Amino acid sequence: MLLTPGNAEIATEAIGTAWHIDHAEGIAIDADGWVWVGGEEGQVYRGRLDGEPDVIATLPGRVLGIAIDRDGNAFIADMTGPGIYRVTPDGAVDLVSDGCAERPARIPNHPVFLADGTLLWTDSGDWGVANGCVYATRPGGDTRIASTEASRFPNGIALSPAGDHVLVAESTLPGVIRMDVGPDGALSAPTILATMPGTVPDGVAFDAEGRALVSCWAPDAVFRIEMDGSITTVAFDPLRFALNSPTNIAFVPGSTTLVAANIGERYLSVMEYGAGAELLRPEVPWRA
Repeated sequence: MLLTPGNAEIATEAIGTAWHIDHAEGIAIDADGWVWVGGEEGQVYRGRLDGEPDVIATLPGRVLGIAIDRDGNAFIADMTGPGIYRVTPDGAVDLVSDGCAERPARIPNHPVFLADGTLLWTDSGDWGVANGCVYATRPGGDTRIASTEASRFPNGIALSPAGDHVLVAESTLPGVIRMDVGPDGALSAPTILATMPGTVPDGVAFDAEGRALVSCWAPDAVFRIEMDGSITTVAFDPLRFALNSPTNIAFVPGSTTLVAANIGERYLSVMEYGAGAELLRPEVPWRA
């Protein structure tokens, strides 16, 4: 199916911008509305949309996806480390995982929490080689490989509202796959939810109706995928004034506001869409 970004539901004129930041890729928003994003040189930004953010920590290099626990701590993928790092609201940093002995991390890309505190996270591997994977890290830091079948540059990952499956954006499929979640983060063999020809899908999030929103490195668009695989365009900016390679998206809790991080520019995109699905924010016991 050929996508038609020209029929976007959200007009470019209705997309606002916020902040001045260093080409952010990952974004997450905690339960109290604090927005976290990362920069190209390891900056970890935190702030409110109606102001400018503070850099509260610096990681080894480019910051990718982010997940936030019940206490407001951010678990962040850093591709330069490479690893998953825990950053507290006051800026303390600890390495959570750099993969496992049988397979050290290559390009950690995006994490998501399960209800028991297990962190699933994608490792993209090499572009065009299909050697990516998904790891599962227990709250104590023990890490194992959860899937080697999500291999085509696995990128964004999101847990369904029911908690029974995850969706993964595979950038070189290109499209989105589904994997059922079993005990201790075990993942089933993937099935393809949708292919997206002519795109590079990057981030994925669920709305309140259980539909997947997919933000793309290319084109400059956000698409919606129904669970039957049909695709519609939510937002598209052919001139890149308000969307510029929107790599990841997040909803402001308790609102209808959707925010996109743009790797191609120095701003966040802010648009009114509708409610997002409620995210799991487990308590994660931690010992550095």
